[in-house]
Amino acid sequence: MVDKKSQIKKHTENKQFESNGPSRGENSNASNNVNGNKVGAVMVVGGGIAGMQSALDLAESGFKVYIVEETTSIGGRMSQLDKTFPTNDCSMCMISPKLIEVDKHLNIEIITNAQIQSVDGMEGDFKVKVLKRPRFIDMNKCSSCGDCVEVCPVQLPNEFEQGLAMRKAAYKRYPQAIPSANAITKRGTAPCKVTCPAHISVQGYVALIAEGKYKEAIDLIREEAPFPGVLGRVCTHPCESNCTRGEVDESLSICRLKRFAADQVMAAGVDSPPEPMELKNIKVAIIGSGPAGLSAAYYLALMGYQPTVFEALPVAGGMMAVGIPSYRLPKKVLEAEIDYVESAGVEIKTNTPIGDSLSLKDLAGQGYKATFVAIGAHKNNPMGVEGENLKGVIAGVDFLRDVSLGNPVNIGEKVAVIGGGNVAIDAVRTAMRLGAKEVFILYRRSRDEMPASLEEIEETEEEGIEIRYLVAPNKIISDNGKVSGIECIKMELTEPDESGRRRPVPIKGSEFILDVDMVIPAIGQSPDIAFLSSKDELKVTKRSTIEADSVTLETNMAGVFAGGDVVTGPATVIEAIAAGKKAAISIDRYLQGQDLHAGREPDFTEVEVPLQGIVKAARRIPPMISPKERKTSFKEVTLAFSEEQAKAETERCLSCGLCSECYQCVAACQAHAIDHNMKEEVIELSVGSLVLAPGFKPIDPSLIKGEFGYGRMPNVVTSMEFERILSASGPFQGQVLRPSDSKHPVKVAWIQCVGSRDETCGREYCSSVCCMYATKEAIIAREHDEHIKPTIFYNDIRAFGKGFERYYESAKGKFGIRYIKGIPSTVKELQQNKNL
Repeated sequence: MVDKKSQIKKHTENKQFESNGPSRGENSNASNNVNGNKVGAVMVVGGGIAGMQSALDLAESGFKVYIVEETTSIGGRMSQLDKTFPTNDCSMCMISPKLIEVDKHLNIEIITNAQIQSVDGMEGDFKVKVLKRPRFIDMNKCSSCGDCVEVCPVQLPNEFEQGLAMRKAAYKRYPQAIPSANAITKRGTAPCKVTCPAHISVQGYVALIAEGKYKEAIDLIREEAPFPGVLGRVCTHPCESNCTRGEVDESLSICRLKRFAADQVMAAGVDSPPEPMELKNIKVAIIGSGPAGLSAAYYLALMGYQPTVFEALPVAGGMMAVGIPSYRLPKKVLEAEIDYVESAGVEIKTNTPIGDSLSLKDLAGQGYKATFVAIGAHKNNPMGVEGENLKGVIAGVDFLRDVSLGNPVNIGEKVAVIGGGNVAIDAVRTAMRLGAKEVFILYRRSRDEMPASLEEIEETEEEGIEIRYLVAPNKIISDNGKVSGIECIKMELTEPDESGRRRPVPIKGSEFILDVDMVIPAIGQSPDIAFLSSKDELKVTKRSTIEADSVTLETNMAGVFAGGDVVTGPATVIEAIAAGKKAAISIDRYLQGQDLHAGREPDFTEVEVPLQGIVKAARRIPPMISPKERKTSFKEVTLAFSEEQAKAETERCLSCGLCSECYQCVAACQAHAIDHNMKEEVIELSVGSLVLAPGFKPIDPSLIKGEFGYGRMPNVVTSMEFERILSASGPFQGQVLRPSDSKHPVKVAWIQCVGSRDETCGREYCSSVCCMYATKEAIIAREHDEHIKPTIFYNDIRAFGKGFERYYESAKGKFGIRYIKGIPSTVKELQQNKNL
């Protein structure tokens, strides 16, 4: 896992474009004059047959030539043709020698995947800026073996095949392509990855799950987060809130897919211990075994360090172990993932609190070269009301901790939980499962303002638990020192403040009393910094959090870092995990004497995903045990997707980034040619002249002649699409098949002059090629399948060129091609011709 990342990191430096040495520099004969100006290099824009021939002629004359091509290879449209007219020779057979000659010519430099950005200067002395897009594969290393293509899980429409077939995100434009190197298609960073606090490659593991590669999916998740099984159950999944699919119907069920993959790997027993780098024999101390602490320890261990985790509680896991009930997170799942962390080389010491007997400075004296403080936020915030210290009042985090540790808890018959967060929800559902006859939540705001996750609120309501909104406690009433009731007051909400949140204010005279015998306050937590000894000098805030740099997590004490809830206050598991990895990177840099800040901010490219034509599909819902069963049980409430459900859900992914960044290609490439960190670069070249040969771009027929049904009817195709149908290397291996059902057609019609010689389109000129082009395709179609009956609709036949008239006569006489004068959309008589 680390090996894959290290391979990627080797190629992070952007390289400026370089010519291939003196032998491909300006030739000594390249000094020529045009109108008295010295002409040096020449730039040919376009790598089609015209551009290639121009480049070869110029290069043979002694000029240094740059070919700038927009796609990843030269060859242009001619490389897509099946045959050429009037000889009907194989197009690729004709163009291949040219491709090789251009590639090998010492005076020609090919710049692919590039566009002209600007041209300045004058004749004989132009400065051209070329925008070179990254291909994410080093052409100097790529052997074009195709291993990256083989393992790539992403399917994209194949542009070379005119969308009639699919290709991988890692691809070669066509088999004979020059340059003979693969490329990777990226649109940018998927929104789910950007939004995830840990920046997990969500699209990547979703694509791998779609391929049934569950182990690979889990390995990818662990690149950024070592707890896939935990996150698949308790993550608040902010990624889903920014999922592009949500703009079509519903967001992808990302969290449940993660859980599915984790469960599959665990059940199959195929999980394998990670492979750490070479040991550095350097000890690092981690204070706290929650998600932040264990994540930091895990990644430090993979880097070769020797991390020791100090935990005050008798179990490891922090709030994951003692704050989340087992009906949401089964203990066996957490224990398995902690075991995995330990297998990386992490030592965990439970029942080992840090304090006066063992301070942060003491750890430094014991040989720990750095320390990460990640104690979480286990201290319950007080309500500040009369009676909260009575017997029968137990703080939410203390209540959940005692239940998780198996400590005795005296549950009341009528239990009131105060608060609206996930701790309050967990506490009230746990109290019900422990046998309380009546449980409810008191929350001072409305349901819309409730910070608990919507899923948890809905499950609570399904279990018959009442949530009483706009109610706050005034005081807790006692009877002989025990809780007997709670005085409440009704609240109302003000208009939204600057933060957009509405503030609750009490309604005078609305007090009322509820009979309860147990109260569980859960109105928030804060870090318990009492562990800091007088020897320690850490700066803390008024909120009892530790001050740390937001990027590096460095504190004011040398070699001491802090992160997670102890810095931010109560947050989420995924945020804590992200902080843990961030701390590991900082500690590694600190111990290596490197800059802690350099290059730490994520560099993401936003994507715009076209949503036209996407068919709506319902989000898959995982099965759950019934509310009746779960009210008296700590069994896991939400079950896993079936394989069928998981597969169907992965198919809803829109592949926003195109390349999913699953990094399977990195692992597969033995040449280490993959570099996912390549960036765009602007090359400035000096040339004496430019030759413009950009070729043509076919117009979408639906934009100019919609009546023909192109784009709506699958069997209405363009001439270029038909070329690929005819090609032996095309999507149908040279068989003439209908795209709609892959069956052999019998009657095939060609319509000429679509968007040409047509005043309704504003194009009254003749394109001079369509007549013979259609004739050629009709002839080849007959050669491929003698049962085909071709018909060509025309205005008049124009056979421009030597032998073209004979070609046309041969088509009619030898191949039986029928020519009908007239365009179907304009000649009514054609509609009455039954022979059509």
